[in-house]
Amino acid sequence: MNTFSRTLTIVRKLAPRVLKYRDIRNRIIEGKEVSETELEREARLFTDALISLGPTFIKFGQVLSVRADVLPDSYLRELQRLQDEVPPAPFEEVKTYAEEAGVELTDKVIAAASLGQVHIGYFQGQIVAVKVNRPRVEEILRTDIKIMKRLLPFLRLIFDSSFVESIKIVVDLFSKRIFDELDYTKEAFYHDKIQEELKDFNVKIPKIVKATKKVLIMEYLPGYKITSDEALRNNDRRALAWRVFKVFMVPLFEEKYFHADPHPGNISVDENGSLILYDFGMVGSIDPETRIKLVRLYLSLSRGDAIMVVNVLDQLGAIQPFANRDVLVKGFDLMIRQAKGEVEQIELEDFNRLASQAFYKFPLRLPEKLALYLRMSGVLEGTCKMIDPDFDFVQNTVRLMQEERLARLALIDELSDYFRTANNAIKASMLRKGEPSRKRSKKWIGSLIIAISLPLYFFTNDAYLAILVSILGLSITLSLP
Repeated sequence: MNTFSRTLTIVRKLAPRVLKYRDIRNRIIEGKEVSETELEREARLFTDALISLGPTFIKFGQVLSVRADVLPDSYLRELQRLQDEVPPAPFEEVKTYAEEAGVELTDKVIAAASLGQVHIGYFQGQIVAVKVNRPRVEEILRTDIKIMKRLLPFLRLIFDSSFVESIKIVVDLFSKRIFDELDYTKEAFYHDKIQEELKDFNVKIPKIVKATKKVLIMEYLPGYKITSDEALRNNDRRALAWRVFKVFMVPLFEEKYFHADPHPGNISVDENGSLILYDFGMVGSIDPETRIKLVRLYLSLSRGDAIMVVNVLDQLGAIQPFANRDVLVKGFDLMIRQAKGEVEQIELEDFNRLASQAFYKFPLRLPEKLALYLRMSGVLEGTCKMIDPDFDFVQNTVRLMQEERLARLALIDELSDYFRTANNAIKASMLRKGEPSRKRSKKWIGSLIIAISLPLYFFTNDAYLAILVSILGLSITLSLP
């Protein structure tokens, strides 16, 4: 691939969108009105430009779709279509990889993604599902990432430093992790881990037949798409949405790994009502401490506790060091009350909108360890509402927390924070202060009287007298210079 011509193509297609976004961002930050129509139109043009630039930028757009600290909500919503609207590569260009793995590929495409696509095939006489890399995808990725890094410094001439630093972090993480997704032996690893975690659920996961770096051969396990008429007609909608919700949320809160891509195309249901999960290329992991903080954050938002929201965000590393915490508390309190309106609980869509506004307008930074969760929860909420329009993400999350006793652990962690804060305050009060004067302190008189109270008690056996003497000594200590 010619680097120079590719650079010109990227600049030609993205420069108009980048410059327009700079204008939109500046107006939002300055508090000026930007119409939703304008935002949606620009977001659509930006997404179309990414699609036209191929697999690297499609995948990068998918990463940006969860970065509420970089883009406003309208852009995030539009970028979600990069999960589904990806045209497959020509059959003749991908079948070579399959033949090298010993599988006969058909031209029937089940699914197409940014880095690969899934076909029906035959392996050792049996029908299988075959996931195969897009042609020359690794070469394309390496060239495009090199160009992205070269162009990155020029953004400093256009955007504020906060935005540039956020984009730099996204590009660095993207360039480090993207090549792992090309290696289907790693996807097979995560497949097996999640299959073990879900062994007690009524869930089917296609067995891995063979995995190479470029080809993944799996058991062909067809079913009805979870949002299809057949699936919804044969199952109770409310119960089905709850089952889907639990399959993705329980591993998040209790296990090491969680499936991070719960869009309807990755979930089916068979004729017996069993769920079927596909595609383990996007898997996340949250450490136990972050998991508890996440539950605390969610509960704090639910009860409208802006102070605790800011406190937990600080502990998660989501607040810039220079940020004024008091201003953040006021901002969160205002947005929470706006989101609640007249109702008692906030829908997840309002939570996500709240988070987008906060990360975009305030000096916050979205921790990488939470970015995948925020994306997963938003997609899961949308999927569950397509199954059951009355599905309430907040109520079901509270229900799950109660069933799994997660709220109790979060409460213990919060009480520990209170204890540490009080303990530190007491210790700080015990520190000696610098003496403003060289005059000898007379506080020793009170200390001597307090010391006398102890032997006085032993000789007289009069506790009241000893306590009165101690109080006298304490009063003298506090009153003397």
